[in-house]
Amino acid sequence: MKKLNHFSHPHPLVLVEDQEMDSISTIYYCSACHQRVEGSSYNCSECDFCLHKSCAELPREINHPFHPDHPLILYEKGCDQYPGFKFYRCNSCRKRYKSGEELFFYHCSSCGFDLDVRCALLPNLITGDFPKRKHFSHQHSLFFIQNHYIEPQDQSCSACEESISGPVYCCFDCLFFLHQKCFELPPEIKHPSHRKHSLTLLPNHPSHPERCSCHLCTKAYKGFIYYCSLCEFGIMIKYIFSEHKVIKNKHHEHPFTQVPRPFSFICDACGTDGGYCIPYVCSECNIAVDKDCTSLPRNILITRHDHPVSHSYYFFEEKEVKNRGCRICQNEINAEYGCFHCPSCDYFVHVDCAMDKDIFIQEYEVTDENQNLNQINLGWLIGEPSITRVLKEKKIGEEVIAIEIEHFNHPCILILCDDVKDEKYCDGCRRSISTSFYHCAECNYILHKRCAELPRKTRHWAFKQTFTLKPYVHSKCGFCCFYGGGLIYVNDVSGGEYCISCFLIPDTVTTSGHGHRVFFDHRFTFKCNICDNGHQKKGAFVCRLKECDHFTLDYTRLTLPNTAWYKNDEHPLVLTYRDDIHHHLDQCVCDICEESRDPNEWFYYCGICDNAAHFLCVLSKYPFLKLGLTYKRGCHEHHITFVKKNYFHEYLKCSVCDKYCKEVFLECTQPGCKYVIDWECRLRIWKSKGI
Repeated sequence: MKKLNHFSHPHPLVLVEDQEMDSISTIYYCSACHQRVEGSSYNCSECDFCLHKSCAELPREINHPFHPDHPLILYEKGCDQYPGFKFYRCNSCRKRYKSGEELFFYHCSSCGFDLDVRCALLPNLITGDFPKRKHFSHQHSLFFIQNHYIEPQDQSCSACEESISGPVYCCFDCLFFLHQKCFELPPEIKHPSHRKHSLTLLPNHPSHPERCSCHLCTKAYKGFIYYCSLCEFGIMIKYIFSEHKVIKNKHHEHPFTQVPRPFSFICDACGTDGGYCIPYVCSECNIAVDKDCTSLPRNILITRHDHPVSHSYYFFEEKEVKNRGCRICQNEINAEYGCFHCPSCDYFVHVDCAMDKDIFIQEYEVTDENQNLNQINLGWLIGEPSITRVLKEKKIGEEVIAIEIEHFNHPCILILCDDVKDEKYCDGCRRSISTSFYHCAECNYILHKRCAELPRKTRHWAFKQTFTLKPYVHSKCGFCCFYGGGLIYVNDVSGGEYCISCFLIPDTVTTSGHGHRVFFDHRFTFKCNICDNGHQKKGAFVCRLKECDHFTLDYTRLTLPNTAWYKNDEHPLVLTYRDDIHHHLDQCVCDICEESRDPNEWFYYCGICDNAAHFLCVLSKYPFLKLGLTYKRGCHEHHITFVKKNYFHEYLKCSVCDKYCKEVFLECTQPGCKYVIDWECRLRIWKSKGI
């Protein structure tokens, strides 16, 4: 029986031949390449560790044609080389792997170049058959790979912008990819849409102030184009491959026929100006559409609405439409042209808005079982409720209210209470309590009634993925960027963390600080009028009215508490949206930091004492961390607790960086142990370790 001591595993591995593997009913996956084990393998008799025979015999160092400058070293975990990253990619197939995932990688420490073992051992490597060819569009030679492991969703062709599939030419240093058919495109063609002159293949499209778009689809140029510089006429490569004179769409009862010559028109399917291009027409319905709309789906799912939405070429005449504004961009929808609408709601959206890559989820197929679109809800009815058991109920009028419950995040019984006597904070959202709440008399655990009733699993209008409600000691919200503790929603795919307060804000909202309705524009790139520190990464809330001059807000301002206390102030400070009292700039001063204030920025104010302050000066940098919360996590052998600095800690130094602690720090709860770490110092350590 052949045994192997492998560097990646502490126990000896035993060789299992082909015939022996056939008799084993358990399915094993190789710890090196994550592929199912078939054929000979090395197995561990003490645990489930298993390696293909070929993976177990991989050389520790190789010279690879994809990276000829330096040798590649075999590691059992690719993440060991990237301690500050949550994900890393194979430079060949572009597949993304999570940190901590058991997977063999070949790595170049000098260049940060990585290959998973599948790509490192492509069949061509054994024969050395990796032909290289030059292409006029790229400065480096390109490898030709007949068979590869590139996932279609991970990489697109630089010429046609379509997903990579089939034989491909690659430059791994530049992440430049070309389909074989795109690599072999002729440098010049004659096209029936432009008979005057030949069209020349250009890897970089020209830039003009107007009409810089494809003449077949009117979309902005992407990738390679065939172009006539004399007439400024251009066609994107993808339409050269997919050009059809007659197109049949299963969602339209008649075929669309391509018009032989370009002309100006407005697309009847989406209502956008087609410009001067080649349309497709349906003579039976007397409509003209652009190329993209010939394949427009009938019913789709979008992130912004809980029901499927259906496409129609005109508004339903029998339905009175109250609001003809698009519910995504808020601009008017022309009733003479097509749009998507919800049959059961007064909900209409432009075709371009609904089909946006950040909004569109998928096509929805109507069957005999789901043909009633009104009964399909994609929103809150996804997962089980947070309340695991209702122990006692009370009927008030027609409403039945749970007054004693059990909650998934607390072991004791929670009782409903309406009496708010003093300042309390919810252990779910970490905001102050001012309405009905559930509380535990033994543990002083408190939840807003709204927070206690949240679903464990749900979706959000800004994302395509689902979210799970989880308890966290501390977390940085991906919307408002504040650190906080309690209950948060975690993206089931990306792992992104979002506080409850931000998560529950709808995509259209009216705030006290602005009299008009603002809506979330995911494409908006403009700095916030309130804080002047730039927009957030997912867009901003915008008012489209001309008199508001594109007023914008981010999540941070939308979730500010209406009132706040600062240290030992006698009165609460009220969130104020404009300083109309202190007219002169020299009078607009923060009474906490004594720095100047912009009178147009939001601030906190006490009218009795005439005290005004920046909202960050009042709330502090970490307003939603739960002080006194004790936990244990890696940085110290004992439990530690959150403490807010006061005059008793004026000269307290961090045990790690030996600098004075700032606003919040962590203190050891063990008697006699003087371990202290500043919160920002702890954050730097976690960031360096990729936590």
